[in-house]
Amino acid sequence: MQFKNSLVLLTALTAGSAVARTHGHQRRHQHQERAVGDWVTAVIDGETVSWKNTYAGPTGAPAAPAPAAPTTTGVAAVKNIAEVANAIVGAATSTSTSKTATATGFGATTAPSGSGVTYCGNVGVPYGSNIIEISKDALSSYDYTITLDGSQITEDYEVIFWNKCGADGTLTGFFGHSFPLTVKVSPKSKSYVALDVDTQGGFIGYPSSSPIPRAADGIVLGFWGEFDFASSVNHGWSGFDVSAIQANIAGISAFPGLHISGDGQTSSISTNLGSVSNAYTQAETDIGGIGGNVAQGPLALTAILNYSG
Repeated sequence: MQFKNSLVLLTALTAGSAVARTHGHQRRHQHQERAVGDWVTAVIDGETVSWKNTYAGPTGAPAAPAPAAPTTTGVAAVKNIAEVANAIVGAATSTSTSKTATATGFGATTAPSGSGVTYCGNVGVPYGSNIIEISKDALSSYDYTITLDGSQITEDYEVIFWNKCGADGTLTGFFGHSFPLTVKVSPKSKSYVALDVDTQGGFIGYPSSSPIPRAADGIVLGFWGEFDFASSVNHGWSGFDVSAIQANIAGISAFPGLHISGDGQTSSISTNLGSVSNAYTQAETDIGGIGGNVAQGPLALTAILNYSG
């Protein structure tokens, strides 16, 4: 589903204000990432952004397990960070009654920086401590969670999670050679992840027997699950979507499907790009609001790996 009235308002605000989008789907590609709500998509949040990358890895198919990290110069065009915000994550993203505020396991939060496509929310201190694996029994102790459902996989999967922004404050989280969290999911089992407030990022699932799929420039490939939880820049709204933008750009569709649901909304792309429902392909890169858009408050998502439709 897409945002309706409130989303439209947020979209309008996006044009000239930091309230703009976040997950902007940059999509959450992050996409480079997708923001929530109007948030975005750019092939990074719903917006088409280009940059020069200096990655010197393989020039062919996606499969380099350890690409070189992009240099500051290589991603400068996409990520010049705007001035650091004076305030830390505000009250819009947490309250005194927030479960996440009192939950254990997360590191300290980071102050947001940048705006629009270059917005960076909380990436945790130490870096990546805003995304943690938890037990099923702990789900009710956190406001923002993702349940990884292995009911449709036939072999062990690795699920890697990244922040939209890298440790250097630039939009390079999806280029990483290491990631904040890697979770193993076995057939017919479930694993659980909790995310701190104002966290924007993404994830993919792939067979443990295979290397992380990557494009020639080092960017992670696959059908991305993008998320934006309790976005400070979007007044506490959250959002999620599934995106094939980077896969389309690379001209590769042979990836496991992904179905994400939460708050009565869904976004999905089936295996091998068989079907697309309320999700992003390259054709929708500049369209905001695709996927799930959720008003301020707790959000529990379920992600079905290797979704076949």
